Amino acid sequence: MFPQELAEGCAVAASRALPSPSAHRRHFRYWSPWLPLFAAAWLTALFVLADDPAGLIARNWVFIPIGVAGAILGNISAIGGGIVFIPCVIFIFHLPPVVALKVALATQSWGMTSGAVGWLQKKAVPLNALKAAVPGLLIGSTVSSLIIHPSGLLVKLLFGPVSILLGLLTLILMRKARTAKGRADVPAGARWPLFFAAVFGGLITGWVAIGEGEVVAAFLMLAYGVDVTASIGLGVVLLAINSIYLTLVHQFFLGGIPWDYVAFTGFGAVFGARLAPWLSHHAGPDTLKAIFAVIAIGDGIVFVVQYAATH
Repeated sequence: MFPQELAEGCAVAASRALPSPSAHRRHFRYWSPWLPLFAAAWLTALFVLADDPAGLIARNWVFIPIGVAGAILGNISAIGGGIVFIPCVIFIFHLPPVVALKVALATQSWGMTSGAVGWLQKKAVPLNALKAAVPGLLIGSTVSSLIIHPSGLLVKLLFGPVSILLGLLTLILMRKARTAKGRADVPAGARWPLFFAAVFGGLITGWVAIGEGEVVAAFLMLAYGVDVTASIGLGVVLLAINSIYLTLVHQFFLGGIPWDYVAFTGFGAVFGARLAPWLSHHAGPDTLKAIFAVIAIGDGIVFVVQYAATH
């Protein structure tokens, strides 16, 4: 089913050994009977809960492909779909940056959670590291949401540099994954450094929706030589936890989530997350990650130039 297939695809994207040909057909088959059932349940909920479901679909259907694209790029690494959602919502649909942040966080709660379940079932996540990382990300996210509230200026100021940095990190880690075989566990001596890395990642994610997963994954790979699979698996789980926590914070303490948009981006994210392992297998994980890195760096440059031009 979906979590296992997603886990297998992510494992392939992390340069693990490929399964047998029969496993290819089983794990990379896109279609599944639960997909039309999910679509039917989504439509039913939309027509039951929305005041004008037909009008809502006519206005917001375009957010579905954005959700698909964000989930594909977010699930080939630990960075999250915010790298797509925030630029699209701001520059194409001209919505406020904080609305874009809310959309990105809530949509990631769908797609990254599915990925996290797959990684956990694959037993590729070093669970001992969660004891140090989860408190760190909660502290960082709390500071960057409830103490230093995200604002339009802050989102636009930070997204560009963070996006460029994460794009460059993706290229560096691609090369490292091809040339080095790391350890599968997180050493005991990494507990406190990992805690502070998670705090930093939580701070960034609270302001721009991306950062927690890639920061932690890059830190473990570069500082402690942890295997790419274990590092990315942990990063996906942490970003899922972070996205859910921040979505709840925004829903109950920071003005709510724009569910009329998220209903469509989230719907697309489910299908995009399903498609990510299939594309990773057929196009090649390095190809997809290179595309992702170019998009991340390009997004960042656009934000930096736009901010410099207007300030």
